Amino acid sequence: MKKLFLLSFLILCFGIFFIPEQSYAGCCPPTCSGCGCAAYINGPACSTGCGQISTDETGQSDKPRTTLGHITDEFRKHRIWMVEAFFKEPKRGDPVGLLAAMKLMTAQLATTGMQQVEIIGTFFDAKHQLETQRLFQQLTAQAHKDYHPSEGLCEFGTFARSLSPSMRNVDLTVQAYSKRAVERQMLHKDRPSAEGPLSDYKSRLGQFIEKYCNKLDNSGNLDLLCQKGNPKTELKNKDVNYTALIDAPLTLDVDFSKDGTDQTDDEDAIFALGANLFAHTVMPTVPATSLIDEKTGEPAYGGAAKHYQDSRSVTAKRSVAINSFAAIIGLKSKGDPESQPFIYALMKEMGGDDMDVESIKQLLGDRPSYNAQMKVLTQYLYQQPNFYANLYDKPANVLRKDVAMQAAELMQKRDIYRSLLRSEVILATMLETALITEQQKVTNEFNAAREGRVVSGSGGS
Repeated sequence: MKKLFLLSFLILCFGIFFIPEQSYAGCCPPTCSGCGCAAYINGPACSTGCGQISTDETGQSDKPRTTLGHITDEFRKHRIWMVEAFFKEPKRGDPVGLLAAMKLMTAQLATTGMQQVEIIGTFFDAKHQLETQRLFQQLTAQAHKDYHPSEGLCEFGTFARSLSPSMRNVDLTVQAYSKRAVERQMLHKDRPSAEGPLSDYKSRLGQFIEKYCNKLDNSGNLDLLCQKGNPKTELKNKDVNYTALIDAPLTLDVDFSKDGTDQTDDEDAIFALGANLFAHTVMPTVPATSLIDEKTGEPAYGGAAKHYQDSRSVTAKRSVAINSFAAIIGLKSKGDPESQPFIYALMKEMGGDDMDVESIKQLLGDRPSYNAQMKVLTQYLYQQPNFYANLYDKPANVLRKDVAMQAAELMQKRDIYRSLLRSEVILATMLETALITEQQKVTNEFNAAREGRVVSGSGGS
């Protein structure tokens, strides 16, 4: 419809050029036979032999009777017609002109164009919407894939979650044992050693007869002594057997956080072993009168008071060694109870039907210690085939397992670091103790030089 309208408009505009009012004949030359200068005629021009162009045929623009004038006049009329009939606003009653038609056409084209642009925009919106939905679906699927932890990863988290409370119990055990050991050496009034070495020996001998005496020891000469006690078979010589008491078990029946005063067999045994290892003979008591100058009432700086200060120095050095002993006990003391079911399940899976609850309890204890938990996390966990089979997992879970293994490695390195710190302190204390004689020698030489006398064997003055 639009093409037909445009074609009609072109024919209307330019058709007038091809429909002149009348034709004009040229002026024939003198050689033309049978004709002279022709007047204005209608119809075809003169014969082909005529070659001269009449000036009337060319004409002038201001003479409508000539061709040029006629064309000019028709263009003028056509311009007036176009302006008056098509582009001016029509008067009331006049037919609708081209301007109104073009307005309608423009409005229709604009409306149609906007509809087409809207359709194209809808296509673009639909394209982006579908691409966005597809992206969200891809990300959702990827998230479901990446954030779906595997059973193997849950094992790491389950075994590690009780390490922190178990470590706090380790610190409590170290402090409690160290305090108890120092109080024994300092003859604390609430300890069996309060009255000195004799009361300490008497208390320890009674405990030995009751719990740790073995009739076969001392070539069987302990028969009469052990008759007064009734020691359990598993407790015999535990007060001197470090390997059986501390080194072999992964968990000791030690928990100083519990209420009550009743001590377990392991708690009694570690105190008895500690008394045999450190300060087997405690310091004698020092009378109060020996520590105070009776004349001035001030603290005494010599005699018994000096020896008492020396005994405290020895106790301090022993406490450094006792701290390492207490740290080992703390690492093997009872841990947090929440980890027990999961560790037992892992050991059951590893051992199969032959691994019953009692066997696991003998190996790990009823409440696996921090040391037992770390052993499971850093050793036993990798000794089951399922661990390696579960590595055929999503890449994200494999990376998480790698990070969990690195975390366990860091914890293990931290424990090693703490052990090295304790070894460093012990080494420093041993060095200081070995240098006491030399320090005393230098001090004597310095005092002798200051007083102007010679110390025997020093060679100085």
